Amino acid sequence: MFRLKRLLLVIISTLIFTMAFSTMAFAIEVNADSQSQNSGDSVILPVYWYHQIFSDKPLYIHDADTDTWYDSVKGTVEIKWSNYVSMAKSLTADLQVPDGTYQFNLVTTDSCSSDSIEGTFNIIKNGVVVASNIKGQVYGLSLAEGNYFKFYSNDTKWHFSAYITKRIDG
Repeated sequence: MFRLKRLLLVIISTLIFTMAFSTMAFAIEVNADSQSQNSGDSVILPVYWYHQIFSDKPLYIHDADTDTWYDSVKGTVEIKWSNYVSMAKSLTADLQVPDGTYQFNLVTTDSCSSDSIEGTFNIIKNGVVVASNIKGQVYGLSLAEGNYFKFYSNDTKWHFSAYITKRIDG
């Protein structure tokens, strides 16, 4: 009995791992005029399980405490997430402006999709936490390289945006 349970556990673990880290494709009917008639024209659209976005071209930061918009921003942003594995999400933004350094970090996740992550964030300025556990959203994450994504706090007072310079979907 113990061997059977162990074998089932190994099989189930293997299936979960395979599903979580593989690419699926769905055939979607191109001819949407009639759902009852199949024209035979189909398109394969990839559906990815995990995503990574990198940026070394930040665009803007808005500081809610000082109500200052910065358009001369340097630094990096790295976002990793999975549509289906709830614990596989991270966002780290290390951004420099003329008078300081900002860090935006994802603390908890409320929801996510291939285009957005909603959750709780911490914002650190010059090594000091200036906003703790604020609700916000990062969106525009499904866009291609060269486009930009944005972060806004729910009260729209905190913001950063950056161009996608590299993405990995798998």
